[in-house]
Amino acid sequence: MAKERTGYTYQDNNGRWYARITFTNEQGIRHDIKRSAKDEKAASKALKSLVRELEDNGERSLENANMDFAELAEHYIQNYLHEAVYVGEMKISGVRGREEALYQVKPLQEFFGKRKIRSITYGDIRTYRHKRLQTPTQIDLKRYKRELQTNPKAELRSTRTISAVNKELGKLKRMFNIAVREQWLQRNPFNNGESLISVETHRLRILSRDEEKRLFAAFDAEPKRSHLKGITLLALDCALRRGEIFTLKWSDIDLDQKIVTVRAFNSKTARSRTVAMTIRVYQELERLWQISSKNPAELVFGKLTTIKKGFGKALAAAKIDDFHFHDCRATCITRMIQAGLPPAEVMRISGHSTLSAFYIYVRSNMESVYRAASVLDSFNAEQAAQGTKQEESEMIN
Repeated sequence: MAKERTGYTYQDNNGRWYARITFTNEQGIRHDIKRSAKDEKAASKALKSLVRELEDNGERSLENANMDFAELAEHYIQNYLHEAVYVGEMKISGVRGREEALYQVKPLQEFFGKRKIRSITYGDIRTYRHKRLQTPTQIDLKRYKRELQTNPKAELRSTRTISAVNKELGKLKRMFNIAVREQWLQRNPFNNGESLISVETHRLRILSRDEEKRLFAAFDAEPKRSHLKGITLLALDCALRRGEIFTLKWSDIDLDQKIVTVRAFNSKTARSRTVAMTIRVYQELERLWQISSKNPAELVFGKLTTIKKGFGKALAAAKIDDFHFHDCRATCITRMIQAGLPPAEVMRISGHSTLSAFYIYVRSNMESVYRAASVLDSFNAEQAAQGTKQEESEMIN
């Protein structure tokens, strides 16, 4: 059946101009699409645009011309943010951190609501980013309420991080890419200007050897912190992520071969990898195995969701400031690079899939800063010596 495609312009009783196009899709469903315009000339232009869009992008583009953001967000949640589905150890769809992902989508839903996705501009997204960075977090609000008790003139300040807003914008960008792919949108508004996902200031903190001694002494001084030793060693010597450590089972630990296997469904990048144990990691895991029930299916460190409180108290006892547990992983990666391991080899151990992400974790301390200067001094001296020898040779000749 031939597709009916007609269009015209008209003026309503209130004097407003419109372009209107009618077509019947392949399923025999009739669609009637209209665009408002400021005058007759603009209406004619809008009509040509509708006809061109229908010819260039197909019926789906116009069928969903009135889709609002709420519908797009719901489509994204139902089809992309469902619980992870695995074939073997490979994740084929969905997400593992579903609750966190939904938490990042929620402010987008609240801000854009019923806005037509075609009406959302680059400027709207920029406004969203600005407002989110200025919006206090729940921690900010609690801190503000406490300050009011002693200082009635206290100001409410926002400490929402660029990283947190970038994650929300990343979700938004993907939604628009999906809309373009499904032909609900002609162009992603993110592509209409410079990047709206800001460059983040990455941490530079690593653990010094002296701090490490004090930290482990703090673990040993308090029996309730004993479990933190093995957890910290796996991050500090094997570069495992916190989630990878929490989900380790004894079946992933091979004490004979002295290796730890990170399963794909427990890895951030959904790729399995094998890491060798250092002597101290082996000794601690061997100790834990001997006092365990020796059930391969059990978690090595039991059911843990966080160590923030205990680790924080240990840091305080060790008088270590501005250090996070995740910095242990960065410390491990930095030490391996400083020891001379090639970046590609270190990436296989750390589980990074891109150099850009990997180099975020390669940090320098004052020792490496001075070592770089020393290397350059030696190089410059060598070059100067070679130059002097060449001049002496030319004078003799």
